[in-house]
Amino acid sequence: MSRRSQFQTDHYNILAAGDWAGPDVFSLDAPGGNEKRMSLSSRTNPGHGSGPPRYPGTFLVAFRAAVAGLNWSVSRWMGDAVECKDAAGKEHVVGLENLFRRARRTPRADWQELVVEFLTSAVVADQDQELPTDLKSVADKLLIRVGPPFSRRAHEAELWSQPIENTPLVVNLVIDFPQRMIYVARQLVADSGQSGEHWLRIALENLKQRTPAEAFQPVHADSGLLACAVGDAYDSSRALLLDGLLPEGKDDGYFVAMPSRDQLLVLPVVGEALAFVHFLKILVDKQYKTLPYPISQQVFWLRDGIWLPFVIDIEGSNVTIQPPEEFSEVLDRLAPPDFLEDEDGEDDEDEDDDDEFDAELEDDDEDEEDELSDDHK
Repeated sequence: MSRRSQFQTDHYNILAAGDWAGPDVFSLDAPGGNEKRMSLSSRTNPGHGSGPPRYPGTFLVAFRAAVAGLNWSVSRWMGDAVECKDAAGKEHVVGLENLFRRARRTPRADWQELVVEFLTSAVVADQDQELPTDLKSVADKLLIRVGPPFSRRAHEAELWSQPIENTPLVVNLVIDFPQRMIYVARQLVADSGQSGEHWLRIALENLKQRTPAEAFQPVHADSGLLACAVGDAYDSSRALLLDGLLPEGKDDGYFVAMPSRDQLLVLPVVGEALAFVHFLKILVDKQYKTLPYPISQQVFWLRDGIWLPFVIDIEGSNVTIQPPEEFSEVLDRLAPPDFLEDEDGEDDEDEDDDDEFDAELEDDDEDEEDELSDDHK
């Protein structure tokens, strides 16, 4: 029988209960012979949410200038993508959402150069070495990606994936080349004579070996919040390695959030962390809206390889937290004496704490929304 009780920490109520986007650049004339084995797109991770995207005029001007400077031509504008032809007449479809998210974190004067570099690297990647025909030959290059499942296109091979139970996320196998990353198709795994789990173990070990000792850095001393930001496009995937990378939190697990491909936020579950878990949600919601390659706004509790949603709802200054039933025994053991208060108990300093936390984690693009609004006036 589930236990359900309501607590108050400061004035935060805690309830203890017992088609995302496609590729950035897709080459329309990819060799058909390889499509049965690999996904040939250069997509790298989850895209944006629903609804028509809005881009400032300065970004579109920079995109047009970059295309012209490369002697490319625009064939068709398609809302969140642009169909282009490069100097050799080869067609590409360029996704704008993740490119714009990259751009908005750099000075506008650099946008044209950023787009040029992006398009140039896409062409180099498309001309890279031949696609492998067996996994054994590229075993040392196998890594993983975590994110929402792909919506399969008719021309694309079915990708190998493994669902992360209790979440909307999946794990994909990828082959990491210097200039590009390729998702592994299910047929390639079948042709290897080994199970997907066999290759997943190899990929996890490869990722572990590629993770520097200083990968996790503290971003808020009072809470113990850590951020993994190696910047190699596999930070979010390191959530699957936490027991080994952060063994100090293994006993009671971790609060985990992956707002984007390149950002993993971890709050080890200790007594001090319980009073700050709602700050994690505030930060995740903000980063999810601005960082390239967004993944999820959810906060999860991860322990012993089991993922469970840790539901946090924020409305104004009111935060309601509903942990999974399995968390009840952890809460009973770790909650500090002053953590559970009467419903009438309040702490006037709590709002000041919120402001201090938000200021400490503020990024450099706090004026982005104002800039976007100015461009659309």
